Amino acid sequence: MKKIVPITCLLIIVFLVLAFINYRYLNIGFLSIYSIDEYAFHGSLLNMYEGLIAHDIKKLFSFGFYSYGFGFFFLNLLATAPFIATDNIEMSIYIPRIITSLFAVGSFGFIYKIARLYVDKYSSVLISLVVLTMPGFWKNAMWFHPDWMMTFFIILSIYLFGKDDWNFKKYFWWASIALGFAFATKIQAITFLPFVFIYVFYDNFKFKNFDAVKFKIKMLTKFVALLIATFIISNPYLIHPAGLRAFAKSFVLNMKSNATNHGLDVKVTIGDKIANAIDSYYLNTFLFLFLFFFSIFVFLLIFNKEKRKSILNVIGAYFIINIFYLFLMVNKDWQHYYLTVFIVAPLLLLVFVDKLSKYKYYLISGIILLQIGTHLLEYKKIFTTGYHPEYEMTVAKQNEMSNIIINDLKFVIHKKSNILISPYQPFDYRSLGLNYNNISIIYGPISKEMFDLDSFLKISKSNDQSKFKQIDFIILSKNDVYFVKEKLKKRVDIDGYKKAVKIIENFDKRGDLGYEKFSENKYFYIWRQKK
Repeated sequence: MKKIVPITCLLIIVFLVLAFINYRYLNIGFLSIYSIDEYAFHGSLLNMYEGLIAHDIKKLFSFGFYSYGFGFFFLNLLATAPFIATDNIEMSIYIPRIITSLFAVGSFGFIYKIARLYVDKYSSVLISLVVLTMPGFWKNAMWFHPDWMMTFFIILSIYLFGKDDWNFKKYFWWASIALGFAFATKIQAITFLPFVFIYVFYDNFKFKNFDAVKFKIKMLTKFVALLIATFIISNPYLIHPAGLRAFAKSFVLNMKSNATNHGLDVKVTIGDKIANAIDSYYLNTFLFLFLFFFSIFVFLLIFNKEKRKSILNVIGAYFIINIFYLFLMVNKDWQHYYLTVFIVAPLLLLVFVDKLSKYKYYLISGIILLQIGTHLLEYKKIFTTGYHPEYEMTVAKQNEMSNIIINDLKFVIHKKSNILISPYQPFDYRSLGLNYNNISIIYGPISKEMFDLDSFLKISKSNDQSKFKQIDFIILSKNDVYFVKEKLKKRVDIDGYKKAVKIIENFDKRGDLGYEKFSENKYFYIWRQKK
């Protein structure tokens, strides 16, 4: 019992800190500024809840974000269902963050357990503490998102591979199931497959031969089959052709998003990724570069016949392969894409701990101090506001913007009114008697199918008019891309935005689209459906 008390206490403390700092920004009307993904995912839970209570299987599986797993959403649905049922919106926002925090703490715990397979408990605690010095550890535990759940199952699989130690026995198969859950949570887990391949064929790489290659191909085939089975069981909608099509479409769109920086015609350089994602959220640039080159060295040890097999060498390969992939194949500097690979990265330090036993505590302590000193500003931002810098605004300004909309609409709105609004806008719509389903956020350029039934039916495969929402008011921010030429030039879908500008001109002229200018204020243009 004494051996686990220090790390157990640390796990409890980390969880309590996360539980405390996550209890903020719980007003659904302001949530999209803090996290547009959380706002959208809340809608997925509401839709699934309606399907659950109505015993509507199709609606239960209509969570929309098919690059993420059904299991991820269903777990959060089960936890929030009592609060959704009682209209406790604040708790239905808070509880998914707590679930995310639990997976973060669990991942931290398994980093410690992996380290304990190789070094003493004090070195293992210090290695684990390096994880806590990363602002990204905390940032990604402060929103409703699948990254920590995926990371947890990947780290669990690494632990199980370490326990298996190339015996290809029960731990090997448990690792397959754990990795299957990682895939089922977020398809990004596919980037872990090189780890599995290198693990299985480690001796063949090491001795440059084909010994037992048939046996290993058989093991790999069974491993992948069990992984896929776990993936499908966790996402049963894939069995249906419509579900499979929805998943494939989501996967393709996600790949396009990775290539275009989410619709922006901007080339994100490696320098941008290091500065905006790695240095700001994970490792000091100097430490990252050191680990980058050191991971190459650790990876190459696989080919050294004199060195004994080690899971750490496979981790080195996983780290370097994923860094190359994220640098060369993903045109984004989104920090959460780097979460898993950098949470695993401190395990590479175990090689040093093994070699420099006299100085190991000084080495790791020095790294921890370097990390803390480098990231003081990031800690302050995360723990005081937590906002993405691009959308951060004071509470006073949020209230001002929300009150302006409320004052403009309060005498003309009723509980069945539907509003189409720009993203990232503070609007306490519940104070007007509206709920989540009354509000539609504009993702991408505004287009006719968002407010015109005929246009909606043209692109709808089901021709189901019940899915169309008649829009009473359209609210656009004056900072939207339509009104800022420099922003417009940076969009990949330039034609879509040009059409959107013409739609807005039609509104202003009281044209045939059926809307007219209702109000203009300091922050917004508001149009309403013509009487």
